[in-house]
Amino acid sequence: MLLRGKPASVGWRLRTLGRELVTVVDQAFPFSRPSVYLCDVTDRLPHVEHAGKLCLRNPAVPSDPVTAVASALGEARQLLRDIAAGREEDDFQEDFGLYWAQDASASQRARVLLPGNRGTSHGAWFRAENAIYVFAAASEARRWWRHRHGTDLTKVRRTATIELMSLPHPENYPSTADELWSLVEQRSENGLAVLGEMLLQTPKSFPLVLTGAAPSGRRHAVVVFLTRRLDAKGRPLSRRELEQGCGRGQASAGELCGQYTLTRLRCDALDAANSRLPYVERKQLAEARVAIIGCGALGSGVARLLAKSGIGHLVLVDAETLGWENVRRHHLGANYVGCAKATGLAQAIAQENPDIGSTTPHNMSIQAILASNATALKDVDLVISCTADWAANAALDHHLSSQARGATVVYAWMEAHALASHAVLIMPGGSFRAGFDAAGHPRMAASETQKPAPAECGGSTSPFGAIELAHAETLTSRLALDFLRGKCVDTSWRTWLADATSLEDAEGSWTQDWIAARGKPASLGEMAVGPWWT
Repeated sequence: MLLRGKPASVGWRLRTLGRELVTVVDQAFPFSRPSVYLCDVTDRLPHVEHAGKLCLRNPAVPSDPVTAVASALGEARQLLRDIAAGREEDDFQEDFGLYWAQDASASQRARVLLPGNRGTSHGAWFRAENAIYVFAAASEARRWWRHRHGTDLTKVRRTATIELMSLPHPENYPSTADELWSLVEQRSENGLAVLGEMLLQTPKSFPLVLTGAAPSGRRHAVVVFLTRRLDAKGRPLSRRELEQGCGRGQASAGELCGQYTLTRLRCDALDAANSRLPYVERKQLAEARVAIIGCGALGSGVARLLAKSGIGHLVLVDAETLGWENVRRHHLGANYVGCAKATGLAQAIAQENPDIGSTTPHNMSIQAILASNATALKDVDLVISCTADWAANAALDHHLSSQARGATVVYAWMEAHALASHAVLIMPGGSFRAGFDAAGHPRMAASETQKPAPAECGGSTSPFGAIELAHAETLTSRLALDFLRGKCVDTSWRTWLADATSLEDAEGSWTQDWIAARGKPASLGEMAVGPWWT
């Protein structure tokens, strides 16, 4: 039977395996995927959304519309078989958060930032931007908000997180405060004590976080919001009315619970991106401290990549302010022109990644920092120097080599026109200066060119674009992460060599010394790895 639904959509109703299905295609078909809906859904089924839409992975097949529809129906039939056999029941726990959200309140959301395996404990919450924010502690709530908005929170309230021993089936999601009480009583070890403590304070309203693990170990956190019931005039019950029939302060937590209404909230995990990082050492990286010396075009990109890769603490060092000549390459852009690079970068990174532990700026040169505080770099796990300044790099290398236990450093620099980008990891006891003469000329360069730099740029390197810069950012950040993850434990020199087109644009060539030592680079560019100088 041909059906017509939403504008420009059509569908076919059919009966199969004892169930009625509707296959729907929209106006973009066959350049879109067919959808399949289950009719007359009276109970909650795995992989079935609230409107009856089946969660399928059928492909779009633009060249063969019949195959596209047949594929959707075939997957739908297989899903119905699996549901009937009970093979999909675990999905209610594996995708607990998605099922919770299907018929939760659409008018208000909860945004949650809690560490994994935290268990039953107290936390902090506040309301802002038409959402409920929940954190593990008031200090973390204030830090996140300050990073995100640059202002201080005026009021943070107390809440609680309750760990459930098993995640409930949708039929057991609480719709009333009494049902919540029963759920906590049945599925948590000491959750009633924490919930009861919250209720005995008789707050006008508060969120409660329910957490738990699916069979695979995947963690979930969802939120219910409890609010005092309203009286006949539409006002929240007073404390005296809450305790009606009991002496003042004599009502039990269970009795008080029944005086609250419950709303299930849709939830956003503020650290959801962390679960997508491809590193099993996420906690280790979140505790790592990295100092970036030089917050120019290269240093700003490296800092942002490391922050987005999960590094928890950044120390940013640069004495310069951002100028208009920087904005095409620098990651801060025109909005920060006239701002100190280190301060602007610290603010931008914290705002973009508000769950980061800290971003600490120092608006001075590395020479000035070391002169004022000889132990300034003692507590960092890694130093990354992106200054492209021989004097600054030599000062840093001299300082660290004179320490009884110097820091590990990644030095990064680019040759003229970014034809070659270098990153060298110097372990304690090694020397960066060993690769250069007294005036900072490298013992072995990869490229050479006679094309001059514009007069206003000065220095020993030439301008380059954002695309060329991206290679150097990735090279440096990858080496830094490899060290912090324990994948690179020895002094290492990595080089990215540009493609033949970039070499031609710069009127350059590869040096004979480089070709003799590393071979001629590939025409599309390549990575080279070799030993550092001793």
